[in-house]
Amino acid sequence: MAVTKVKKVRIVSHHDSLDTTIAALQGLGCCEIIPPDGESRPEGGLGSTTPERIKPGRSSELETCISDCRFLLRFLEPLYAEKGGTLERLLGPKPPVTLTELASLRARTDLPALSSKARNLERSISEMRSETGQIANQLHLLEPIKELGLPLWVITRGTEKVMGVMGSIPTGRKASLAEHFSSVVNGEGELFLSSSTAKETEAMAVLIFPRVFEQEVMESAAKAGFSRIDCPPVLEEKPAKEIERLAKRRGELAEEIASAEDEASRMATEVVPVVRNLSDYLAVLAARNEAGDSGVSSEKVSVLWFWIPAGKIKDVEKALEPCKGLVDIYSEDPSPEDNPPILLENPRWAIPFSPLTKLYGMPSYSGIDPTVLMAPFFFLFFGMCLGDGGYGLVLGAFLLYALLRYRLSGDTKNFFVLLLLGSISTVLVGALTGSWLGDMIDVFGIFAPIKSLKDSLVLIKPMDDPITFLAIALGLGVVQILFGILIAFWDAFRKGDMMGAFADQGGWLALLVGFLLWGASSLGVGGGATLFSGKALAAVGALTLVATQGRDKPGVIRKVVSGVLSLYNVTSYLGDVLSYSRLLALGLATSAIAMIGNTLTILVSGIPYVGWVLAFLIFFGGHLFSVVVNVLGSFIHSLRLQYVEFFSKFYSAGGRAFNPLRVATKFTRITGQGVEGPGL
Repeated sequence: MAVTKVKKVRIVSHHDSLDTTIAALQGLGCCEIIPPDGESRPEGGLGSTTPERIKPGRSSELETCISDCRFLLRFLEPLYAEKGGTLERLLGPKPPVTLTELASLRARTDLPALSSKARNLERSISEMRSETGQIANQLHLLEPIKELGLPLWVITRGTEKVMGVMGSIPTGRKASLAEHFSSVVNGEGELFLSSSTAKETEAMAVLIFPRVFEQEVMESAAKAGFSRIDCPPVLEEKPAKEIERLAKRRGELAEEIASAEDEASRMATEVVPVVRNLSDYLAVLAARNEAGDSGVSSEKVSVLWFWIPAGKIKDVEKALEPCKGLVDIYSEDPSPEDNPPILLENPRWAIPFSPLTKLYGMPSYSGIDPTVLMAPFFFLFFGMCLGDGGYGLVLGAFLLYALLRYRLSGDTKNFFVLLLLGSISTVLVGALTGSWLGDMIDVFGIFAPIKSLKDSLVLIKPMDDPITFLAIALGLGVVQILFGILIAFWDAFRKGDMMGAFADQGGWLALLVGFLLWGASSLGVGGGATLFSGKALAAVGALTLVATQGRDKPGVIRKVVSGVLSLYNVTSYLGDVLSYSRLLALGLATSAIAMIGNTLTILVSGIPYVGWVLAFLIFFGGHLFSVVVNVLGSFIHSLRLQYVEFFSKFYSAGGRAFNPLRVATKFTRITGQGVEGPGL
């Protein structure tokens, strides 16, 4: 239950063996770098915090290559046709490759040239799309005035004595504009108004007039509701001719864009697999350089600091044996001021449940790993919430296919296995409650031969006897809550906090168990001995809490008052127990939805001609929807019972996850040793 113990390790390496040392540690994947500004790093060192061995410009060159890879993938991946589809890439096995092969690929690939070509393509496509957008705006502007018989240069620049303006006018004010314009220019100008339909609220207007009337024309036009629109200077000819020219240019641009996109697609087919491999390779090199940069250095040696699990120290020593004589290793336990990383290490059967702990937050270094403790409860609660054997089989079949079809790893695999275990629990609960796609076996005559087998396994039917199922759910809640208090008791005891163990946790254990025995005796369980034991335990627990829960308060009166008020927290425990009623609620909801689907299937099946089609759609569509929705609800609510009702009794979060130097890849699976040095 405790988290894995780690050691603070200092590795002193000669520069001649530093690259090999870092590569070996990366291959082990069990050493977390303590950064130069980390609290666990001792002050001082051998010299500069930047190792002198780093060649000038090498880090910047590596960063440039990584930046090129990121750009190429961002630009080309959307155009790349995945073999087997996106799901195949996300969940499928990563292709194996060695570092030697990746180094060879890096040597024969001109990454800057590929990046330059792709950037030019992207820029060209972007510029052409921008021009296409501008043309669309210009066509939209010219379409209403395509009947104008004057060249547009009269509007854009005019002549020495004549000018023009273009704008919009409310359709109901066209007559007013014409009147105002005529009164100002006295026949020395020309007004063009576009035709408009009854539904259009705006019309276009072009005003041509002597420049000497500019101020008067604009003022009078504004009074009529005229709003000026600037005509792009590139438009020179008559609107009809410009529309023809722009339409032709838009067609040319469409062809050019299609050609450029085809070229980008061809480039994606050739380049994306290569760049993905290079991206992984460069990520490995970057991690090595980061490890090297984290140390302090003198003229001949560098010092690196790591967090390493205590059980892996011998593995590290063995991996560095080829550098014997050039490397020294020193290890020590974390000091109270240190902030060691947290590594969860559980039995094999409990590993699938570790993502649940990580979702909540890693435990503190001195705390308890709750994975093993909550695993049986989550397994059982998930099955009770989903509660339908048919849904369990559907979910299990999908998950089993995914696990066999794809080579999953890490927490992704753990999560799939976790849900697979949940499907097994669901099948067991469904068998004991007689729920197989709701009441499918009972209402569909085709399943009559197996109805007796189904009935022989049933122990309880929640739809017929919800009170008994509720009692089971609440009883499980009582067990888990008391178990949580026992864990807190043990945790305080192992840390030497006797007052916290016996006064805080012990007092509540005695009080709650006493109440339970007292209540059981009132129901006729156990007789007088149970009643006496319950009252005695409750009294001892209450007195203990009253005497100790105010111990931090000043003065006797405040201590007593705080102790008495602490008894009110019994309502909190009652609320926690009642939260487990959700096991009944979700189980009933799953069965009810399934039964409704079956009933609708039967009702529509009698419709002539289309009945069986509708019945098929309702049956399979309804149950598929129910599976998805209820699996999500079962997962969330089962998890909530762990996080809120169980963890709150003992769990101390706040730790940070162990993040070792390792060969972390996104697209490939690196095998073998390969290149030892981190050079480009």
